[in-house]
Amino acid sequence: MRKHFSLLVAGLLLSVGLLSGTVNAADKVIRIPFLTNFTGPSAPFSLRVWGGAEIAMNEINASGGVRGGHKLELYKVDNRSETQTALTEYRRACADESVPMFMAAVSSKDVIALYEVAKGCNMATFATTSGSHWVFPDQGKWMYRYLPVPALVLPVLYERLQSELNVKRVALAVEIDNDFAVNNAKRAREYLKDLGIEIVLEVDSKMHETNFAAQVSAIRAAKPDLVLLSHNSDAGGRFMRQLRERGLDIPVSDTGYTIAGRDFWKNSDGKGAGAISSSIYTSSDVRPIVQDWISLWRKTNDNSDKVPGAYETASYDSIKVLAKVLELAKSLSREDIAQAFLDVQDLETISGTVSFRTQDLPDVYRSEPILIRLGENGELNRWGARIN
Repeated sequence: MRKHFSLLVAGLLLSVGLLSGTVNAADKVIRIPFLTNFTGPSAPFSLRVWGGAEIAMNEINASGGVRGGHKLELYKVDNRSETQTALTEYRRACADESVPMFMAAVSSKDVIALYEVAKGCNMATFATTSGSHWVFPDQGKWMYRYLPVPALVLPVLYERLQSELNVKRVALAVEIDNDFAVNNAKRAREYLKDLGIEIVLEVDSKMHETNFAAQVSAIRAAKPDLVLLSHNSDAGGRFMRQLRERGLDIPVSDTGYTIAGRDFWKNSDGKGAGAISSSIYTSSDVRPIVQDWISLWRKTNDNSDKVPGAYETASYDSIKVLAKVLELAKSLSREDIAQAFLDVQDLETISGTVSFRTQDLPDVYRSEPILIRLGENGELNRWGARIN
């Protein structure tokens, strides 16, 4: 009996030990929700964004993870292309104290909606695909964004368009039911006015519109030096194609992130070549950190003749920044992770040297924008002070 009792105790201790080992293994995983549109009309775009994040996550874990061997696990949360769903999922994460922080790869409209909740949530939120002008007078405490924003890009872009292409008269095309496009267009008007560039025509359209014949005819009649697009990338590409198909060879630029997205090139049917914009990176950048990413993306996607788009590059790059934040955090508490964002200073990334500074929140700081001109195969070639 004593022998059987000893075996039973030993078995129980072994079970406890195995259970303890499982708990310890779980403690070595940092699980972070990744909110994006896995279903709904925006899913094709968002799945590419997820692809960039997944490549970075796998690369980080293959290299030993973070914080001395913690595995980084981003898990899918479906926004379903709905702002209300984003708010519901965000509130759920806020209420769960086991969630250390939140990744929000959603539209600027959704990020702006989330911010009202974020101020009372005390949870760092990293928004990787929001590039619209920040509309709140207060700075984004708990909110961190990664795309270059209009205030840092458009004054430089438009000044160079003015000096290098002698732009004096502009036609502005705006997607009026798209908050991202509307807010960026508002900033564009201000910067054009400051430079003395005249807006001779404004034409509007709506998201998912496919026929821009009336807008193109109006632009032809106005005879501007430049067409500025303020659309999502897919509609912007269709607009660009129809400009060229109808014989208008006017230079084309944008108010931010219309041209750099891969859907712009795809929907332009190759007629986007020569369009000028800003981007998070340029594929002609010879730095190893950039060329290694392009090679990795091509290998992962079995695609040797294209380059990754700006948004999936931003997603990949931001997960690498996230790994740095987690390394710098004093602990995995929400407060320490939020503080660690501000400890990221002069970090080399695909998009250049980045820092998070209190005066720039919620946006990351870069010393200069990256200006690009689309090449014949959709390459993101550097444009501006250094022309390839």
